[in-house]
Amino acid sequence: MEREIENGDWAGYFEARQKELVKGGSGQRSGTIILTDFYPLNRTFYVGSHVELLGAFRAKHHIGSSAGFKALEGFQGDWVLEWNKPNSRSWFSNFGAGLRQVHVESRPGVGGVYFRGAQQSAGIDNLVVRGFGEQAIGLRAGGDTYAIRDAFSDAAKGGEKSATRREAVAFELGERRAVSIRMENITAHNCQTGLRWGDVAQLTVENYESELTDFPLVCTYNPRGVNLRNCAFRHTDNLLRLDRVRWWFDCLIKLDGQMSDNCPGRIIYPGGEHIAPKTFDLVVEANKQGVEVTNLREMREFYREGK
Repeated sequence: MEREIENGDWAGYFEARQKELVKGGSGQRSGTIILTDFYPLNRTFYVGSHVELLGAFRAKHHIGSSAGFKALEGFQGDWVLEWNKPNSRSWFSNFGAGLRQVHVESRPGVGGVYFRGAQQSAGIDNLVVRGFGEQAIGLRAGGDTYAIRDAFSDAAKGGEKSATRREAVAFELGERRAVSIRMENITAHNCQTGLRWGDVAQLTVENYESELTDFPLVCTYNPRGVNLRNCAFRHTDNLLRLDRVRWWFDCLIKLDGQMSDNCPGRIIYPGGEHIAPKTFDLVVEANKQGVEVTNLREMREFYREGK
């Protein structure tokens, strides 16, 4: 290797290698770092705002057969990987940022990945995050107009007991606004919350599965144009929890799928709840009187009976 690893600081090694990448128009370094093995980290690796990390082969279920990063005992930092902001005035203009074919093994209480991305040059593909435990987040993603595909987020890692971890979150969109993000083929395991969002607009999630996860879907602020298709939720009777609807006239959630343990799904919202059938096709909206849930299967049945 061109540089020595000082005191086992692999994060410092990769941060230094980023300085060898070309500069873009904004003055930020931009390019791809190819990973051929998994690397031990004793602190957070701060990834450049326009940098892509690419595994040399597809990430597997276990770290030993993957390219990626493993947090060591005594790890320092809130996240294993964290993408920098482009500048002090911009949170998410991370053009070209990427994370593809990478396995991240965290430690209990340490978040896995905090990703920032912008536009089609950014994105996440084939990401496995495991082992972050209680009171931590597997993947936090913010920005706009990119895709997250084939992502597996598990609060436990291989050899640990399969059970819900308190206050663990598999996927979070934020911490500020997330716009026009597409999530496809994602799985949440062993978490209290599967997918949590605050201020989002035009979010699409397709083929989302959760196991041993108490609340597959949680909205903490405002749902504007949220589309959830082909969902499969196991080991829970909760479907969706709406903690808040900030602007009722913009509230729109479309969701279909099934509760996979032959039970109905509970939708909890301010002032009430709705029990959805095992196989559901729903629209959630709001007005001045409160939240309204429309069962599209019932509407179609009513239409057919009236013909």
